[in-house]
Formats: sequence, structure tokens, C-alpha cells
Amino acid sequence: MKKQTLIFAALCLLVGLAVVPAYAQVFAERATVPFSFVVLGRTFPAGEYLLLAAPHMVKIEDSDGTPIAMAMANEISDRFAGTTGQIIFHCYRDRCFLSELLSPVKGNSRQLITSRAEAELAKKDQGEYFAVLGGNRGSSCHRKPSK
Repeated sequence: MKKQTLIFAALCLLVGLAVVPAYAQVFAERATVPFSFVVLGRTFPAGEYLLLAAPHMVKIEDSDGTPIAMAMANEISDRFAGTTGQIIFHCYRDRCFLSELLSPVKGNSRQLITSRAEAELAKKDQGEYFAVLGGNRGSSCHRKPSK
């Protein structure tokens, strides 16, 4: 009887551990970014990137699939973007900062934590927002003045 209880408890533990990672949804967006941008103090050149939104972080891979950066990010539950998703950049003069990764699924979007450098530039300059639209149909870029 004791052996059966132990086996049952071990089985329950295994099932519980297998289910825990299932709630975390990862959203990936591939896009061609037409300008250089900053993440975690590093400047990345214009090019094709894959951005993955995981719980509490955004992972960035280059066009070869090599991870090049991971940044802490807050989950945005009330913002999402159409059918393809959007990558939002905040640009001040000649520097652009990766800001948000908006998923087409509500509750899956991420907002990167604002760096000290971006906060300082935002105090001096109004800046602009750039939205890079991804998806299988290629990328396009739209800009608008910041608030």
C-alpha cells in the first residue's frame, strides 16, 4: 500500500511538472528592420531578425537563427496588432530603441524596459514611433510622431 501511494505521488509530480511550462505561450515575429537599433546598450545593424516574446522577456535572433540578445520585458495584456503583429521602435534623432513586440493574439505582447539612455533622449526630444510589420508577406515600416 505504501509503495502504491509513493508511485501515485511520483506520477502526480511528473504530470504537474509537465503541465507547468504549457501555459507560457511564445510569439515569434520575423521582420526586416530597415535601420540600426539599440537593445541593452548594444547597437544592431539594419537587417532581418527574429524576435520571440516569451514570458517576461524578448529574445532576438539574427537571420541565421543565432541568439544575439535577450531583454527583460513586461507583458502587455491589453494591446495586440492585427493579423501579423508589429515591432515598435522609439526613435530620437539618429538612435532607435526596440520598444514593443505586439502579438496578433491578445495577452501575448511584450514591452521592453526603457533604458536609461532612451529615457534621457526622450526628455530632450519628442522622437517618433516606427512600427515594423512582419509576417510571411514581407515587412513594411510605418512611422508616426510620439505623443
